[in-house]
Amino acid sequence: MNEEQQDVKLPSINFMDEKLFKSRSISIFGNINERIARSVAEQLLALSAESNDPITIYISSPGGHVESGDVIYDMIKFIKPEVRVVGTGWVASAATNIYLAAKKENRFSLPNTRYLVHQPSGGSRGDATDIAIQMEEILKTKER
Repeated sequence: MNEEQQDVKLPSINFMDEKLFKSRSISIFGNINERIARSVAEQLLALSAESNDPITIYISSPGGHVESGDVIYDMIKFIKPEVRVVGTGWVASAATNIYLAAKKENRFSLPNTRYLVHQPSGGSRGDATDIAIQMEEILKTKER
């Protein structure tokens, strides 16, 4: 690496997050989990409190924790501003549900975006009653 390359500094994550926030944009990249759900929900609430201008979410995710995805889905539906969702890369499983939270006219895909929708799945443990309850929850998720 030469001196010129060493002097070039990449913008910090906080700087990039701030720029995205000011442009009313949120990015979701990677696995959907509780930390991501909380961060996105907080950003949606903050942007909603600031104004009713549209918000754009960029998403590329293999999916993840279903209930964490539900938090984001519900928040998109709950806030007053229109939410546009732009799919890029791989949008699968719980991420597809987040993508579908936007109204049809507010869903966009970049040229190489791929989607995966599948039946809910999960493991079960416990006695017969516990397994029956878990089965009912999976069926409820499937119906949504």
